Amino acid sequence: MKELFIRSEYNPIITVKDLPIPANAVLNPGAVEFYGETVLLLRIEDQKGLSNIHVARSKNGVTDWRIEPQPLIRYGELAWRYELWGCEDPRVTFVPDQNAWFITYTAYSPSGAAVGLAKTKDFERIERIGLIFSPNNKDAVLFPNKFNNHYAALHRPDAGGIENIWIAFSPDLIYWGEPHSVLLEGTGPSWYALKVGSGPPPIETDDGWLLLFHGSKLYAGSYVYRVGAALLDKNSPNKVKALLPQAIFSALEPYETSGLVPNVVFPTGLIKRGDELQMYYGAADSCICLATAKLHDILALF
Repeated sequence: MKELFIRSEYNPIITVKDLPIPANAVLNPGAVEFYGETVLLLRIEDQKGLSNIHVARSKNGVTDWRIEPQPLIRYGELAWRYELWGCEDPRVTFVPDQNAWFITYTAYSPSGAAVGLAKTKDFERIERIGLIFSPNNKDAVLFPNKFNNHYAALHRPDAGGIENIWIAFSPDLIYWGEPHSVLLEGTGPSWYALKVGSGPPPIETDDGWLLLFHGSKLYAGSYVYRVGAALLDKNSPNKVKALLPQAIFSALEPYETSGLVPNVVFPTGLIKRGDELQMYYGAADSCICLATAKLHDILALF
């Protein structure tokens, strides 16, 4: 099928050459619109191999990025021992009743990969909430809405090699429970047969919550990551209303097929402007790219 997402002519929009600090890679950004600018939260892997989260700003969301040399979320702080090995893959959600942006990220340490949560009102300072899901767990995203007066988060625990998308609910953003399995790995030779994980935070539509997710398959011993789409029930997001059987975005360009981890497109940021979706993604675990699509074109596939 013809791909729905059109790559930016400026791709990759951010590489290690654009950074104000030495680094091995820049990848998997959270994305928001903030006071008329696009703000990306970049995962920057330093030359020791550990990752911090930095802020980048652009007036047009494509070029002229202003990247902070100091991290917004820094690994290795003594008070946060579950982040000793890195803070990775941020996603960002504005939660209206808190009047704040909440950042979910992978907290990596000798204890494994867990899910950390922090909040900010200005992307200059953060308040850490702490861990909300214990190891091994990744790819957590918050919904902006409450359901039956509870917050909701998608996450991806590792159940002995089975990596499905789950949901949990919380009365206070601290204590989480009522787990449900939402989206299962594919079967047989499916393009997402080995693992699935949430991409950016879901987008609310009249038809339900649009979830972009990544899935992987093994080819000749190498993982290939693609992007799929699902619709979750508007009032009960633990229920999948519809799931596209095919991937909607795949690694095709040289900056996606060649890098530290080849054949990877990994979306973590999504900004909706009218009917246009701007998807920010990591390519080959090496750089950051942008692709755009029309929301109605995606919904028409379900």
